[in-house]
Amino acid sequence: MKRSRVILALAVIGASLGWVAAKGLAGSLVYYKTPTEILRQGSSAVNERVRLGGYVQPGSVKRTGTTISFLVTDGSTNMSVLDTGGVPALFRDGQGVVVEGFYGADGAFHADTVLVKHNGVYRPPAPGVTPTSADLAGNG
Repeated sequence: MKRSRVILALAVIGASLGWVAAKGLAGSLVYYKTPTEILRQGSSAVNERVRLGGYVQPGSVKRTGTTISFLVTDGSTNMSVLDTGGVPALFRDGQGVVVEGFYGADGAFHADTVLVKHNGVYRPPAPGVTPTSADLAGNG
């Protein structure tokens, strides 16, 4: 009797910890849709808050006052993005990005957050060389 209570208590504790871990991990994952996926949704995508991911089309970045417009591509479809929230220092043509906002009825994606993806390659400095902040910005 006592042993079955201990086993039941451990099972409940284990299940609870598993549930908490699963919820925590699910909340930290970053999902995004490609331009093709959003356009495939049609009118159901309009005004839905979503993350859009892809690459900044080279030559498409234009700054007008506080608004930055550019094209995001997934290799087959381009989507116009209008951003009023500002872009990170590493933002540039050809860069991988994830933008947060909504797809508007005007056919443009209206972003308020731009996240820059990087390749994640770490290159240590040469022996005896101390990196500067300018060196770090160029290696991301």
